[in-house]
Formats: sequence, C-alpha cells, structure tokens
Amino acid sequence: MIDDNIYSFDFILVLPESNAELNKKIETAFIAKLNGRKGRVANGEEAKEILDLYSLYEFSNSIIIGSFDKPYGRKLQNMLNCKIANEETLINDVILGAMNGV
Repeated sequence: MIDDNIYSFDFILVLPESNAELNKKIETAFIAKLNGRKGRVANGEEAKEILDLYSLYEFSNSIIIGSFDKPYGRKLQNMLNCKIANEETLINDVILGAMNGV
C-alpha cells in the first residue's frame, strides 16, 4: 500500500521485476550508493502499485524504477541485447544515475 511514508526517504527503489538475480544486483548497487542517505526498497505488490501510479503521474523525484523495460517505453534491455552497454553500466549509470551527486 502506498502511503505518505514514502516522502520520508531520500530514495525509493522500486523493483517490479520477478527476476530475483537482477533485483539482487540492483538492490546491492542501490545500497552501496546510499552513502548514509535514507533509502527503501519496494517490491511485489507494493512495487506494482507504485509503478502503476508513477506511470501516470511523477508524484516524487525520489522514485527509482529498477527495471530494464518498465515503465512502458523504457528500452534498456535493447541496449543490453545489442551490447551497447553492459548490465553493470545500465544499473549504476542509468537506473541509479539519479543518486550520483545528490
């Protein structure tokens, strides 16, 4: 359930995928980049609710979507498949790029 509690975090990582291995890599990189800032990870039904709402309305700039192809239109998986970028680069520089310098 989405509540006002999300505004008490510097970053919220939303993991809408069911790929446990990928989610673990993204979560590990997220935790490493927090550097003392407050972070939270949402997955399962909560992640789906946040993603559904966020796809309609960007209600917070602290939301980070931990997916290569969600929300609809995101094409990071194509960059990986075409070998334009590797998984580590996509995770650290694209998905978690908003955490740099903040």
